[in-house]
Amino acid sequence: MEANLFSLVSASDPSKVFAYGMEIAQETRTDAIVYRRDPDTGRTMVGQHSTAEDALKRYGKRVPLVLRWEYDEDDC
Repeated sequence: MEANLFSLVSASDPSKVFAYGMEIAQETRTDAIVYRRDPDTGRTMVGQHSTAEDALKRYGKRVPLVLRWEYDEDDC
């Protein structure tokens, strides 16, 4: 099993994070879990998607977003 962290950030200002997530890959399956706190209501939202790219497609319909993978310096 392998897990990779990612964030969905604003396409116009990458310093503004829309959501954080973790994509978990096994031999036959991949899942992505997304965590977001709505700044207007303060509500916490958790979602499950097939991949990080699918999460981007879902949330990117509302606002222009970019997928940013988080890597340790040792991974580069």
